[in-house]
Amino acid sequence: MLKILTVISPLFIIIFASAILQRVKNINKNWMVVLNEYALNIGLPALVFASLSKTSLSLSENTGVILANSAFLLGSFALALLVGKLFNLSAQLKRTVFMCLGFGSVAYLGIPILEEIYGKDVLPVASIIVAIYLFWKFTIGLGYLEYDQMASKKGVITKVAKHLISNPILIAVVAGILFGSFQIPIPSVIGRAIDMVVASVTPTVLVVVGLFIGRSDFGKLSEWIPVFIFSLFILFAMPGLFYLGIKLAGFNPQSFSTTLIESAMPAAITPFALADEYSLNKTFIARTIVLSTILSVISIPFWISVF
Repeated sequence: MLKILTVISPLFIIIFASAILQRVKNINKNWMVVLNEYALNIGLPALVFASLSKTSLSLSENTGVILANSAFLLGSFALALLVGKLFNLSAQLKRTVFMCLGFGSVAYLGIPILEEIYGKDVLPVASIIVAIYLFWKFTIGLGYLEYDQMASKKGVITKVAKHLISNPILIAVVAGILFGSFQIPIPSVIGRAIDMVVASVTPTVLVVVGLFIGRSDFGKLSEWIPVFIFSLFILFAMPGLFYLGIKLAGFNPQSFSTTLIESAMPAAITPFALADEYSLNKTFIARTIVLSTILSVISIPFWISVF
């Protein structure tokens, strides 16, 4: 548990320091807009490209990992739609749940935690898992968000395709897969420049989350109940369902321990960066990031002991 606290504590330091700065200085809202635009149009595409271009998605060598994680994410999409329909969620909350469910912090928290457990030998597999998450979330995920926001569904396929083709993140997905699959070398100077941008993405989004929290009221305790339930669901129910699915499919869960541990990560910060562009519920996302990350101090050690 102490190691997990060590990994996640910088996240809280950045978030809460930014929130306090917002409260004390009352920073102009334009800061959030500019930083978020940077993360969405420059930082996240660089992160996606860097991750995919360094990962060879070989079907023959990583079939089990690719299929298991793809099934988990596609199942998360289907479950999110079902939850939205069953609970008659608003259009905004449906999109929010669709993008957040099954999208844990597999890179920022997942990789350091896996490295602590298995050592550096786990990094290639961990990179593939991250690449799979990015691929599905920024293809099917963004496609659905684009579709759901269309005022008119006439010619929707063409409209969605046009939006996606010009989307920097999806362009990064395609370019990253091409570079990774064909092992296209990236000049070291360009590679270092991309890595510098990538290094800025997580702290930038965390600062935006902190500034947003600093501008927001804590709210009533009752407003946190749905956040608490959703956090418990992503931390305990989703990994549990994944574990059960692997067993029912006749596989040994121990063979998928890295995949299962990654599925137990708290909410990712990426949906917050997408919130303005796709009209997601920023308050719900910000609260879920904070609360699920706090609760992960309990949930992650639990799942590590199980898996």
